[in-house]
Amino acid sequence: MPAETPAFFQTETEAAHKLTAKFGDHKIVDVKHDGVQVPVIILPEGRTAGSVQEFIDEVREHPKRRKGTSVMQNLDSFVDMTNRFKSDFSAVFGINNAASADLSLTTVFDYHDPSETEDGIPRFMGHRCVYRFPMSDEWRAWMDQDDEWLDQNSFAEFLEEHIIDIAAPPAFDAKPDLTEFEKHLLNLISTLGSKFTGPSGILELSRGLSIRTEEKLESRQNLATGEIALKFSNEHQNTEGGKLVVPDLFLINIPVFKNGPCYLIPVRLRFRKDGAKVLWKFLLHRTELILNHAFGEGCDKVKAETELPLFLGAPE
Repeated sequence: MPAETPAFFQTETEAAHKLTAKFGDHKIVDVKHDGVQVPVIILPEGRTAGSVQEFIDEVREHPKRRKGTSVMQNLDSFVDMTNRFKSDFSAVFGINNAASADLSLTTVFDYHDPSETEDGIPRFMGHRCVYRFPMSDEWRAWMDQDDEWLDQNSFAEFLEEHIIDIAAPPAFDAKPDLTEFEKHLLNLISTLGSKFTGPSGILELSRGLSIRTEEKLESRQNLATGEIALKFSNEHQNTEGGKLVVPDLFLINIPVFKNGPCYLIPVRLRFRKDGAKVLWKFLLHRTELILNHAFGEGCDKVKAETELPLFLGAPE
């Protein structure tokens, strides 16, 4: 058998042939483990092994297992999709980030099976369904103005545009039994020393409100909270010289989520003098509690209609 030609005597054709043979050869082997058989491609020297599973999956009649994430546009569709694909060990996870209004539900259809063995049976968790609670236009509009000073024109325009959101004051005296929410409103009125006004009172402010005041102004500070309250010591009057009633508390009745139920939300109204102008501010009362309640109602609906466990948090 003739000796191999030294590399420095090889022709370019011979060198190219050997290089092609070195990196062009491969073979496929079946790797078996725990009763699972996986085809693996073995590549030439200097390279690595890789799975050919994706190529096999392309010619299957159907995938070997479900995977992917569907996104629903309303809560009923989320419930229906969850019921369509749920198994005995499916689970729902809820995220409630009230600060950023990021609220969502995620169903993991192939969640881990905790039974049979000490560590349970792990699963791929690759098949999911997500629903992100959409905030209503009304909620976004009021929250955008919450605790923000508005000039006279902006204040009037906003109230006229959203006058339909303002609710009539509850008739506390006409009801023998009050709901817990109505009791809360009565306690709020007593604490603030205020009373509710309705749409007509707010509409009066939004249409042609013009205030003239004397320069004398009192400043009072609550030492416990650090809050500074500005109070004009003179009587405020409208342009005709009559007494102007400026309400400091009213109710809005708006949905938190799109197509969701409406909630009564107390709103405090504040104003202050800024030179020759008057500035206004809305203060929505305890919105985080209302947001949590609305999210909780959605969670309760999902638990009742899917009969799946619901965990507050994110799946791994």
